[in-house]
Amino acid sequence: MVETVTRNLQDVSSKILDLAPSITTLWLQEIVSSMEIAVTIPRDFAEKRTVLLARYLVEDVNLDMQTWALDLGEWLQSQEFPFSSILRTYQLYRNVFWRILQPKLQTWSLAPKDLHYIESELGKAMDESVFWAVYHFEQTMNRELVQKEETISYLHNDKLTMLGKIAANMAHELRNPLCAIEGFLKLIGESTKEQEQLQSYIQVVMHEFENLHRQLTGFLSFSKKPILDEIFKEVQLESLLEEVELLITPRLVGENVHFEKDIQICTLVCYEEGLKQVLVNLLNNAIDAVQVRTVKMIGVKSIVSDGTLFLSVENNGEMIPPEIVESLFHPFFTTKQNGTGIGLSICKNIIEKHKGTIQCESNEHRTRFLVSLPIEPVMEM
Repeated sequence: MVETVTRNLQDVSSKILDLAPSITTLWLQEIVSSMEIAVTIPRDFAEKRTVLLARYLVEDVNLDMQTWALDLGEWLQSQEFPFSSILRTYQLYRNVFWRILQPKLQTWSLAPKDLHYIESELGKAMDESVFWAVYHFEQTMNRELVQKEETISYLHNDKLTMLGKIAANMAHELRNPLCAIEGFLKLIGESTKEQEQLQSYIQVVMHEFENLHRQLTGFLSFSKKPILDEIFKEVQLESLLEEVELLITPRLVGENVHFEKDIQICTLVCYEEGLKQVLVNLLNNAIDAVQVRTVKMIGVKSIVSDGTLFLSVENNGEMIPPEIVESLFHPFFTTKQNGTGIGLSICKNIIEKHKGTIQCESNEHRTRFLVSLPIEPVMEM
């Protein structure tokens, strides 16, 4: 009985091999006539599928089927066919295969049990080939995604390295003359104490000088070299925020923006000028964001929990689309007409130097930037 079944399988396998050319021809014709996208599969690839199905009845061809699925999948992908088209070619093959084979099976004098077994085995083989095709396609796509992510990461790091070099050069070219200007301003201030009007002018110049110094220091955060005045020390959060508020008050008053504070008083160890730069940048961005609102509201909130300071800078401006939120902290990305795209990148660098995090959340009612900072400095291991 077993010999009879084996002989029948070998006979059917041989006959399917004879049918392979006609099955292949009809399959390729169906692909051309039934698909919107022109998919032209090389005939040797196409015919090998039927050959493998025929061999499947009498020998173990799983490894050969995997290899074929990989080769065909890589070729189809190299032609940039969409995955839906690739699956459609497999569906068309199944239809053509059974359309040709089933009438033949009825004429080959097979017992019902043998006929059922052959149909079952061939169906299983076709399912296996589809599985391996999908599997290899998925693996290939994953490899491509990893390569693209690595390329993007390399380009991003290369851009930051370039910024670091520019920053280091700026430190050399601008810091020395700025220090000289500051020194002479102080000397002029000391020698003109009696002249109130001149003193007021000097205070304005010093204020702008400090702002320029802060902007330069922020840009230098891209450099891997330590900044000379980047000293971490104990800072009262309330005092720091009062200084920040003084810096943005002219805009708050001039642009009729309501500013709210909800602060949990705390002392943290930080780079004061850097953190001040972050808050000024975020608050100025918040003021920019509410320009379209009739009622303009921005605010700062803070809480302390488990040794971490959580700060949020909020505004009631328009929602930022999710695809833009994902790119906000990338260097040179900006949605402002005259923006440089480095403000939020600077903020991110400064916060990360504190071993903290910064992120953005936005919906129809509010946008907020969330900053988390360790109260005590995190020691490098």
